[in-house]
Amino acid sequence: HYSISIYYQSGIFLKKELEYLQAAIQKDLAHALNQSARRINNLLNEELKNYHIYASQYQLLVNIKRYHGESSQKLAQILNIKPAAVSRTLKVLVDKELITRQTATDHRAYQLEITNKGNSLLQELAKRDTTIFANYFGHLTASEVEQLLSLVKKLNY
Repeated sequence: HYSISIYYQSGIFLKKELEYLQAAIQKDLAHALNQSARRINNLLNEELKNYHIYASQYQLLVNIKRYHGESSQKLAQILNIKPAAVSRTLKVLVDKELITRQTATDHRAYQLEITNKGNSLLQELAKRDTTIFANYFGHLTASEVEQLLSLVKKLNY
């Protein structure tokens, strides 16, 4: 916890100390957000290993469904992932028969479609990730979860 005390000297706030404290808080926040993301990713990977899929593959599959009809380039932009990483993950999902890639009308992009196998997997895993997230965020009130989501979205957009 941080206690912010404002130093006062000859009528002037010591701006450097406040800037230093703010920078320290921001660094701690960045670290905490990163650790939270890692923990969620690790929890998902642990749960998903029995399905022979990684969290990154699962998240891309979820987002292909969420943003149906978007190109791989657009998904990379939405998810803030490099296009090459999306392409590699899409190849894995195709190889696992969870999606298909059809050449689009302009022949430069692909139409991504989730297969029946992919939809079945998404339905099964939705139950599991709901449990993981409920456990992870369970010590927060509904209001705190909404506030946290709002703040994180504000950072990301």
